[in-house]
Amino acid sequence: MHLRNSLVIAAVLALTGALPACSLFKPRQAVVDNEPTLKSLEKRQIDIAADPGVAASPEQAAAAYRDYLRTAPRDRHAAEAQRRIGDLEMDSADNRLAQGTLAAGGAPAAEYRQAITQYQQYLKAYPNEPGNDRVLYQLARAHELSGDLDTALKTLDQLVQAYPQTRVIEEAQFRRGELLFTMRNYVAAEKAFATVLRSESPTPYHERSLYMQGWSQFKQARLEEGLNAFFAVLDLKLASREQGAEASGELASVPGLTRADREVLEDTLRVVSISLQNLKGAESIAQYTQLPERRAYEFRIYEALGELYLKQERIKDAADAFAAFGRRNPNHPQAPVLQARVIDIYQDNGFGSLALDAKREYVERYGAASELRKTHATVWERAQPLVRTHLAELARHHHASAQKTKSAEDQQQAIRWYRELLAGFPADAKAAETHFLLAELLFESQRFAEAAVEYEKTAYAYPEHAKRADAGYAALLAQTEQEKRAPDAEKKTLQLAGVDSALRFAAAFPTDARAGAVLTNAAERLYSLGEVERAATVAQQVLALNPPAAEAQRRIASLVLAHAAFDRGTFDVAERRYREVLALSAQERNRGEIVERLAASIYKQGEKARAENRLRDAVGHFARAATEAPASTVAATAQFDAATALLGLKDWEAAANALEGFRQQHPKHPLQAEVGAKLALAYLEQGRHTQAGAEFERI
Repeated sequence: MHLRNSLVIAAVLALTGALPACSLFKPRQAVVDNEPTLKSLEKRQIDIAADPGVAASPEQAAAAYRDYLRTAPRDRHAAEAQRRIGDLEMDSADNRLAQGTLAAGGAPAAEYRQAITQYQQYLKAYPNEPGNDRVLYQLARAHELSGDLDTALKTLDQLVQAYPQTRVIEEAQFRRGELLFTMRNYVAAEKAFATVLRSESPTPYHERSLYMQGWSQFKQARLEEGLNAFFAVLDLKLASREQGAEASGELASVPGLTRADREVLEDTLRVVSISLQNLKGAESIAQYTQLPERRAYEFRIYEALGELYLKQERIKDAADAFAAFGRRNPNHPQAPVLQARVIDIYQDNGFGSLALDAKREYVERYGAASELRKTHATVWERAQPLVRTHLAELARHHHASAQKTKSAEDQQQAIRWYRELLAGFPADAKAAETHFLLAELLFESQRFAEAAVEYEKTAYAYPEHAKRADAGYAALLAQTEQEKRAPDAEKKTLQLAGVDSALRFAAAFPTDARAGAVLTNAAERLYSLGEVERAATVAQQVLALNPPAAEAQRRIASLVLAHAAFDRGTFDVAERRYREVLALSAQERNRGEIVERLAASIYKQGEKARAENRLRDAVGHFARAATEAPASTVAATAQFDAATALLGLKDWEAAANALEGFRQQHPKHPLQAEVGAKLALAYLEQGRHTQAGAEFERI
């Protein structure tokens, strides 16, 4: 009999050997039953070769065990066989549930009823079997999966009380905690999870228990304790993965995280945010992130809190949460990202002033001289497009405000941001335009010296752009304004600098409509400063312009050339240039002055000829000076000097006529005192003694 029974059991085992081990609560780690099944078979030398082509199922195996129990209900292996039937019923129900093959109208409760009945019968029949802890565990699982949570909890309570040293104690306590939590018994649930956490050796349920302990405390409104648990979960999931790396904002980019990990993290961050919101918001975060390993993922806490506030439409609180992280960790790789969110939040919701402040904070923290550039160069590079954008916006805002209000503070702010924009982005496509705006602002602020410098940089330090010529010309205007306000001792230096700038403008923009006026002004200024040769050179440039300079400008250039020739003693050239000026000066008010200068240049030619003893030439020049400019100051002198030169030539008659004319035309001239003696001599030499006598008598 015994041999036959043993053979039946062996056949059953051959059928069930390929079956999967019984699983526990899903999704859960399976508990492996390492207990010997049929100890009596260990000593027998009966080999049963199973047919490899036979495929066993839980139903077939259970039927085999039932056959065995009907055949030998009192066999010493009957207890184990009965327990295995329960396990097989569990496996069968699990399979049908997993595969969706429940009977029509069936429900999980019905599927597990047979397993529950089998386990209950087993425990009633064998209450003191050594493996009953495992049976209680499976029974609790069957009750839970069938939807009878109360009975499942009672069964687990029985298990942990009766078998405190069971191998499944951690999982049993964890399942108790889950059931208690589901039943809203949060105090008892917390205790169950705490029991799991007190385990000296690591268990698969530690992390999940920590998470659920936090939720249990949260549900009891013990937010600070709950946060400690939730941060411990974050430590396990994130601390080692983000430590030392340039953290990225997306959880999906964190190395080593599964989808389940990400879901747990997202939920943990959400409940952490809710807890913080109910404390002091972002202000409460610092006390939980003091540990070094938490600093790497700290930004996620601020970010999650900010996102929660946004969903609640608490705009200011959301922006403050994002901004708080950057202020606490200015050099963290995610700090620029969160500060950019602050700006977007304010702009999108119409808080222009706050957005402007946030932009200012962004550029001050991540500009060209920022510490982030040294610590995280790649992150700094990524921040630069926004730095450029916000610098430009800040500068334009304050510039526009300064134009309206004339506020010195706005002017200073705009100048500051323009300069920082140019310093940080010198090769930017709009750098020249920015430079021009800076120069304009300096001019408007009456900072003419600085304006002139920036105008010149705009005009000459960049490739071709639309404002080049305007900037070059504006530099001249700024220099003129600067000169007006300068002390006398500095004026000449400033004037010469202005001339250099003018010449630079004309060289760079020779076809500009303003080139003639610029060069003309430079020529005049050089002449007034005593730079005669340079003045003449510039005046020649005016006359050589193509298209030609305006008539008034050509007149001035010719006048400068005439003056220069006169100063260098080339009086014949001066005469020609003065005649050119007169030809261009028909309507000029100062035409008389030009005539005077013409007479002088002719007279000087006479003096030169006389000094060279070319008396006949001297007479001609003196005579021309007197006749071409009879109203000039040199006309009388020229007439007298002509007569004197004729005496030297012994042309007595001509000399007498000239002297007589001088006496008649200039009766009150100081030289009248010398006329009598000269006439007496001329008359005597002509034999006109009576007239000579009269002159002697007059003398």
